[in-house]
Amino acid sequence: MTPYEDICHRITRQVVPLPILFLQDYSIDHAGLAKYVTWHAENGTQILCLTFTYSQLDFVTAEEIEANTHTVQQTVGNDLLFIPCTRGGSIREAIDLVQKFEKAGAPAAFVHLPEHCLQNSFQAGELYLKYIQDVAQQTELPLLAVALPVPGSTPLVSMLPASRIEELCELEQFIGIKDDIYILENRMELIRKFDDRLCIIGGGLFNQYIHFHHCPNQSEFVGIYNPQRGQRMLQLLDENNYLDVLKMMEEENAQPFPLAQDLHWMARNQVIFYGMGFAETYLMRSPIASATEQQAEAIIESMRQLPTHFERVTR
Repeated sequence: MTPYEDICHRITRQVVPLPILFLQDYSIDHAGLAKYVTWHAENGTQILCLTFTYSQLDFVTAEEIEANTHTVQQTVGNDLLFIPCTRGGSIREAIDLVQKFEKAGAPAAFVHLPEHCLQNSFQAGELYLKYIQDVAQQTELPLLAVALPVPGSTPLVSMLPASRIEELCELEQFIGIKDDIYILENRMELIRKFDDRLCIIGGGLFNQYIHFHHCPNQSEFVGIYNPQRGQRMLQLLDENNYLDVLKMMEEENAQPFPLAQDLHWMARNQVIFYGMGFAETYLMRSPIASATEQQAEAIIESMRQLPTHFERVTR
């Protein structure tokens, strides 16, 4: 088995997206980040990754992404896999970041869609394919793409249909995708065509994950706030106990998280990490909304009322 095949087979089951935490002066809270990834390692999480939305890569520099990668790698070592992500910048920046990820000890990297692809919807997929190929030519780290819909497509059409994935699979270091399309038929087609060649990370939609949980190299975003809950879902799926999985999802939907409507969901996440004792503040960089003291206290109080979703708050 080649190193690329090995890492492909290790990216499976539960994947947790990693937040980027900020201090009062809007610098990155590396101490909070280290506490958070240590907690996940101690609670059985096996894979963490940066994602463009959840990790707020729009609001950090390439240098900060590199620094975050060093913090995580130095904190957890080989206790879990950490997959960083490029920022969607120039091809030179993407190549430079991937090379630095490898030096930091990361086992693989996402090559995120660059901004110029989004500005040309008719050629978006073709441009993204070329971008990944160019990164691969000058790097050796295993690479994953992010499968997004073509801007403005109705019904949704993937930028990376099976034909383009086939081209990417000509690159030995291309090992998989993050599936942000949420089209069941599209993912099933990829599983059928690339069953043992590709790892596919889904968007955390367990009502769909039921359909392909037992297929090779499949994983799903889950366990952001409570990794044990995600592990329990996976155990139930292993046992083909789909009814209990659906009950768990129904319970979650029946317990809405009451928050101020004007508070952006990513700022809410920041407050949650603050309430769990990881973050030093509940601030985000603009233009993301930051919580007021009253909103932060309301969110922390809600956490105390929802032990199914969150760990007990002792702060």
